[in-house]
Amino acid sequence: MNMPISRLALLLVAPVLLLATGCDHHHDEDDHNVVIIDHVPAGGRDFGLMLMFDHDYADRDISDPHDLDGFEFRLNEPALVVITLTGQGGFDGFLDLYRGDFHFLWGDDNGGPGADAVLVGSLSAGSYFVVVGGSGGSTGNYSMDITIEAPGGVDFGVLGVPAGVIASASIADAADVDSFIFTVNSSATLDVFVTRTSGNYDGNLQILNEYGVELAWVDPAGAGDPAAINIALSPGTYMVRVGASSGSGNYTVQVDLN
Repeated sequence: MNMPISRLALLLVAPVLLLATGCDHHHDEDDHNVVIIDHVPAGGRDFGLMLMFDHDYADRDISDPHDLDGFEFRLNEPALVVITLTGQGGFDGFLDLYRGDFHFLWGDDNGGPGADAVLVGSLSAGSYFVVVGGSGGSTGNYSMDITIEAPGGVDFGVLGVPAGVIASASIADAADVDSFIFTVNSSATLDVFVTRTSGNYDGNLQILNEYGVELAWVDPAGAGDPAAINIALSPGTYMVRVGASSGSGNYTVQVDLN
């Protein structure tokens, strides 16, 4: 979990989710028929080796009901992987994730905003590929984004509006970063609070959208608790990274949506 950044009281509107650590796949049920394949479909892209906190994307199209695109990537360490598909012009696409040996892991259809798909899951080091196709014969253009996140946080899944969730985690040192993932299907205002519960770390907070765009970076002076208030969100998937400039300790992270 190395990230070169030196660079979240509980008012909860919806039921509280209290988790210590660890993540699993965010969308593990789909409503399309998975076709188990023995090759990587052409038409996609090989992203190559992706390191911690890398983000990449590709714009492609599904031209006919039988068209499939394959996107390959490799990991050299365990990571939380966030993969999103954004359809254009009404395109309804699905995502299926496979290991490099063609073992199907999980897929999603319509788990994101509208007809879009989202996959979030913890993966070990190795080779993987993603298959994109059109649900129900849908065709059209799309963008596929992939981000490699630290595995020490929590996948909150799809959150309604209003909602409030909280999780506990720890910071081991200045190289340690935890990633917290969630999806919203409507516009919202986001508040994030990091609260140190023990230790002496100097915490920081970063918020990004699924396209790798930074929405907030908070690193208060001294050992103050970082918080990001009134961040405007559109429907989509978001990543909250909690790190530290120095020290170690335990904390809670609270995500409120209104």
